[in-house]
Amino acid sequence: MKALTCAELRKLWIEFFESKKHLQLPSASLLPAGDPTLLFTSAGMVPFKAYFEGAETPPSPRIATIQKCLRTTDLEVVGKTARHCTFFEMLGNFSFGDYFKEEAIEWAWEFSVDWLKLDPKKIHITVYEDDDEAIQIWNKKAGVPLERITRLGKDTNWWGPAGDSGPCGPCSELYLDRGAHICKGPTGCGDPDTCKPGSDCDRYLEYWNLVFNQFNQDTRGQLHPLPRTGIDTGAGLERIVALLGNTDTVYETDELVRIRTKVQELVKESTGKMPEINDTTLAAFRVLTDHARSSTFALSDGILPDNTGRGYVVRRIIRRALLFAHHLGVNEPILHRLHPEVVSIYGSFYPELVAEQKKVHDILLSEEQRFLTTLETGVRKWDEYLAEAKAAKAKVFPGKQAFTLYDTFGFPLEMTIELAERNGMTVDLKEFERLMEEQREKARTGANWKDFKLPADFPISDETRTEFVGYDTLSDEGAVIGMIIGDHTTSQMKAGDEGMIATSRSPFYPEGGGQQGDTGFLVAKGGRFRVEDTRKKGELIFHIGRLEEGALKTGDRIELKVDTDRRTLLIGHHSATHLLNSGLRSVLGTHILQTGSLVSPDYLRFDFSHPKRMEPDEIEQVERSVIKAIMAKAKVEAKILPIDEAKKTGAIATFGEKYGEQVRVITMGERQGENEPYSVEFCGGCHVKNTGDIALFHILRESSPGAGNRRIEAVAGKRVTAYFDEQFSELRAEQKRLLDEIATHKVDLQAESKDLKALALPDVKAIESSLEKDPEQSIVFEKQIRYAREALKSIEKRMRKALAKGPADGAELAESLLASAKSTGAFKVVVARPDSLDGQALKALADVLRERESKLILLAGSATEKGPVLVYSCTAEAVKVGLDCSDLIRQTSAHIGGKGGGKKDMAQAGGTLVEGIEKALAEATALVEARLAGK
Repeated sequence: MKALTCAELRKLWIEFFESKKHLQLPSASLLPAGDPTLLFTSAGMVPFKAYFEGAETPPSPRIATIQKCLRTTDLEVVGKTARHCTFFEMLGNFSFGDYFKEEAIEWAWEFSVDWLKLDPKKIHITVYEDDDEAIQIWNKKAGVPLERITRLGKDTNWWGPAGDSGPCGPCSELYLDRGAHICKGPTGCGDPDTCKPGSDCDRYLEYWNLVFNQFNQDTRGQLHPLPRTGIDTGAGLERIVALLGNTDTVYETDELVRIRTKVQELVKESTGKMPEINDTTLAAFRVLTDHARSSTFALSDGILPDNTGRGYVVRRIIRRALLFAHHLGVNEPILHRLHPEVVSIYGSFYPELVAEQKKVHDILLSEEQRFLTTLETGVRKWDEYLAEAKAAKAKVFPGKQAFTLYDTFGFPLEMTIELAERNGMTVDLKEFERLMEEQREKARTGANWKDFKLPADFPISDETRTEFVGYDTLSDEGAVIGMIIGDHTTSQMKAGDEGMIATSRSPFYPEGGGQQGDTGFLVAKGGRFRVEDTRKKGELIFHIGRLEEGALKTGDRIELKVDTDRRTLLIGHHSATHLLNSGLRSVLGTHILQTGSLVSPDYLRFDFSHPKRMEPDEIEQVERSVIKAIMAKAKVEAKILPIDEAKKTGAIATFGEKYGEQVRVITMGERQGENEPYSVEFCGGCHVKNTGDIALFHILRESSPGAGNRRIEAVAGKRVTAYFDEQFSELRAEQKRLLDEIATHKVDLQAESKDLKALALPDVKAIESSLEKDPEQSIVFEKQIRYAREALKSIEKRMRKALAKGPADGAELAESLLASAKSTGAFKVVVARPDSLDGQALKALADVLRERESKLILLAGSATEKGPVLVYSCTAEAVKVGLDCSDLIRQTSAHIGGKGGGKKDMAQAGGTLVEGIEKALAEATALVEARLAGK
């Protein structure tokens, strides 16, 4: 057995399988292309699912890869054990209808013995219990004695399917016997004589799994032979290096040691000393080592921090690393300083790390700074929860609070458990897990990721395909070539059936590249099928919907009719998205990279990499750029080009998309005097024929879905007019509401009434006329809307102040609040939510109320233009019985994400979370009632 570095093993793997005529492909992205069912690329076979299913043709029947993978199912265990990592590299060799068990077994043996120099007498094999064929090959061909071959059940030696259906089959694993002495160690079984591979004992360590894809499992669990068998193997690169180096942990392999050494160096630099090495600090070092690597790889593949889906997991990884750094005494950003070390180690094999280095550094730093602020708040929240638990003399820390710490503040569960144990408590794990499952379900449904698998009996062959004709026409004729209801193939549908229909030809565009699938109708002499969505699987287009009337059967000739109005809106938004991408690169710089998009009939959404919020003038410049291209009425052309030729055109590719040898390039006109197009991109979607067909464009908003990532939402065509009509209609309604309210009050509000009437708000005809004359009027309208909103807020604020002071004979608002006050003992408690009143106005209101009542308590909250504000006030009589408004503010201001202070009879707080006002008032009310009750 010869020790190897990780780099040496990569080189050996490539050389060996190239000698076996395998095509060596570079690692696919961690962002699974074309597979919405997965968060990340988590195994070597993920990029090849379509090949195994027969939906696509591989570039070679034999492929070998070294695939970067990310698995986070055991995230909370990483650091605790010596084996678990979130990021790892999987060595894999694959066959698609070419070789099968015999070659896969013989080559695994050859590589293990002749190339890795493993002792053949120490290699043990496990096989699926019924796989006699594999046993014969291992014994007769490879020469492994039967006593070193172990049969195991489906729970260990059967792979797949990935999900509830799909390719699957028996597998065979290679184990290395590390010595009987391990059985007697802390991770051993205690009995060397009965110890076998597949047990929990660390004596036998599995290092290679050979999957024999023979079957396709349907959703009912039934197995059907695959038309083409396949081989899918996976071997952990670092696990093999650890075995060869005779170490128990992957964290002692050369590349991870380099990262850990850098971690220790930075910890010492930050804290001034090296912490004592124990289980707690060792776990923290492992977490920082692993998470620095996984976050670097994920961000380099364009998976940016977010609050949902993949981005949420990446954010959790970054935050978890910072929490463990906090354990080590590091209270400053550290991952962005570990990132260069990761790039220097892996950059030569994964060039994307070098290409994205500056962007990833900036995102990491921003995300770390952002969370460290949250962490401080989270520690305060823990202290608050702990105080509550101690006051209640609780022995169990609530699972709901543990979940809040986990979900809102990023506290790993084990940290809460550890802190609870230090204070003599356990954590309600059942309640925590229930809330976690609710969160997972919400993430699954919220992401709205859709995918489907073809039933095993669906009639498909290499020639089965749908010819897409929707670039040139929105209606066509074709034949039904297959139908699916639920999880099974059917030859006919009747009225009321919901399902999917594949046709020989179709003008319906299947969802892809951000563009939503078409809707419309499939019409035959005997039936009418409403198409509610369109999807593609391999070379087939499936129309998803419901048979409204009649019946349909396989082979029927049908007429396919796309919803024309909806498609017109879709292509306007899609073409506008291309112009927007170009405009952003022109204004902000060529570092702009598309990270996501949505093209719907109602609006477009475009996510892109950019480190900071766009300035208002930049947004305006981008909008003018798009409108200029629209007004140029430039021709839009589509060409199919070889990918190398397409790249030479300067066409922009969408990050994470998988492109074939031939690509479709969309070119939009040519900028006058600049000799370059307005836009040129790889794109398979549908577009206008001329940029002038888009007609109008307007940016609705710019926001951030996550650190280092920005989002623009915009509308085009008729939706622009509809947007402004809706906005001005809402403003006119608000204008009328305030005027109507003024008419009901005795207070002098003539100035406010005059200012309201002076606001000129156009109706739909004026909007249409202005935009038709000048599309850039959209920018003017947006400014007019902002001005009108601010004016209405200002006028209402003046109204509230005037009403709070009231007329000479009394304050109307004060009277109203006193009338609704709740009597608690001898005191009146007024809980008020007079939105738009600022802190000064609320204090003025408090003074009016205290003049009226000697035993009064006011708890008021308001959503102002600057954010939420709380004002608590009470009379001297309330102070005498122990009420302290400043203490109330300190206890409840966290609900609005802020803090404050004051005196016993008057205190104020401001914050950022308007949605927390009601919670703050509710808690303050409960505290006041408890105080007055003498509790």
